[in-house]
This record gives sequence, structure tokens and C-alpha cells, in this order.
Amino acid sequence: MLAPGAIYLVYLGGLAFTALIMLAAVLMTYEWARLVRGSHLNADYVIHAVTAIIAVGLAGAGMPLFALLAAAVGFAVAMGVVVWRDEGKRWPMIGFPYILLPCIAIVWLRSGGDWGMWTLYWLLAVVWATDIMAFVTGRTIGGPKLAPRFSPAKTWSGLLGGVAGASVAGAATSIILGLDSPILLALISGATAVIAQIGDIAESALKRYADVKDSGALIPGHGGVLDRVDGLIFAAVATAFVALIGILAEEGKGIGLGIFVL
Repeated sequence: MLAPGAIYLVYLGGLAFTALIMLAAVLMTYEWARLVRGSHLNADYVIHAVTAIIAVGLAGAGMPLFALLAAAVGFAVAMGVVVWRDEGKRWPMIGFPYILLPCIAIVWLRSGGDWGMWTLYWLLAVVWATDIMAFVTGRTIGGPKLAPRFSPAKTWSGLLGGVAGASVAGAATSIILGLDSPILLALISGATAVIAQIGDIAESALKRYADVKDSGALIPGHGGVLDRVDGLIFAAVATAFVALIGILAEEGKGIGLGIFVL
């Protein structure tokens, strides 16, 4: 239901897309705070939310390094507040990199013009294909559990089905864009599927810790924002890392190479 709107905003890019990611970052920050703090929203949540707005805005303005710096400063300030208040638990601060890094990565990728747009379309296609095929094959074939302690419903057959679906999506993207090596992009897409599944399991573990079924109820019938993007946020960081390697390897050609530089 939300997919058409996301696809359209990826196409638009610019301020509209940045505003979408900024909103998503704030909503995910709210859900994270509820999961790790219960009903009590501490000062670090406010700092986290403000940092998210600033960091994503800087990334959207073409200043990714300043965005990372803002995220680091916000993290340091929030950690200082937690230590000063002697609140004991430090691990909730993981929410800063968990939420801000993928949001910065996604906005940075989209800033790469047409190739940045296609890189995000590829990423969405791979993550969605992974989720769909993992669900279908897991339900149909079943078998040994993948991570029973954190996500009892996931199976190894589902993981393999997700990898297969992502590989097909990657090969199709390569053919549609007229790239040279569908097989190579299929392999990269399969690896991305594994990363996305790790993200899914990580969020499941968080929900088990909080003893809740969904991360929130912001999306009627679909749970929270974190529930919808759990795999995407891990895959986005990995994609941005590969894109950065591509840029360094082909200096001067710009982010337009994206994931497809390989």
C-alpha cells in the first residue's frame, strides 16, 4: 500500500525525498525509544530525534560528511546525558547508528542523479523480493529454523528462497538497465538479501526483548515503521559502502556509478 508512494518519492528525489526520510527517521526514533524505554521517553530520545532531522537534512543538502559528524555529536551528547543521569543502561544508544546511518546512506545514494535513483530502485526491488520469497518458501517448504531464539518463524529454506528471489531481481535490473553482467549483479543481490535478513532478525530480537509483536502501530495493519524497513536499513548501509568503494575505485566518475560500478 505504501510502496507506490515510496517509489514516486524516490523518482522525485530532492527535498521531497529528503523530507520522507527525515520523517521516517523521527518515527523510527520514536519507536526505538518506546521499545527500549517502554512508555518513558527520556531526554536522549529528544536528542536522537533532533539529531536525525539535522543529519538527514545535511545529507539531503549534499553534505554527507557533515551529516555523519552531526550524528556523532548527537550520539556523544545523548551518551553524556545518560552517563550524567547514571541511568545504567548504555546499549539503547545503539539506536543512533542503527537508525541514522541507513537514513544518511539512503539520502546520499539518491543524491547521485539518475544512477542514484536506479540504485535505490534496485535496492528496494532486492529487499522486497527477499521478503516475499522468504515468506513464500518458508511457509511452503518449512524445515530447520534459522534463528529460533530471536525469530522462531524464520527458516533456512526461507533464507534460501529470499536469496533466490533477490538474485532474480538483481539480474532483471541488470538486463533492464543494459548493464554488462547480470550474473555479477545477481550475486551481489543475493549477498544483499542475506544482509537484509540479518536486519530482519536483529529487529525481531529487539521486539522479543521488549516483549511486543510489532515495533509500533503507526502503519495500520502493518505495525510500525521499523517493522517495514528492518531489512532495508541494514542493506542500505551495505549498499552505500559498496557505492563508496566504487567511487574511490573510479575517482571522478561520481556516485552515479553506485552499486553498478562493479
